[in-house]
Amino acid sequence: MATAALPAVEHEHYLNKEYGIRSWLLTTDHKRIALLYLVSITFFFFIGGLFALLIRLELLTPAGDLVRPTPTTSCSPCTAR
Repeated sequence: MATAALPAVEHEHYLNKEYGIRSWLLTTDHKRIALLYLVSITFFFFIGGLFALLIRLELLTPAGDLVRPTPTTSCSPCTAR
């Protein structure tokens, strides 16, 4: 007896309901919001790690010549007395 293969039916869930960046950024689904939150936390964690590495490299030498002061950070009118 031959059996007919049934087509695979993909169930709709929170990851494939709608596609596109707009559907992800304007969602009210709590699972998608949690994923966006996790991605943004991970991204900013690595950005903070890069800045911490940059500061440690700056303090590695006594001259401190890795990061140059800009005119906005070298003399601020708010702190000049």
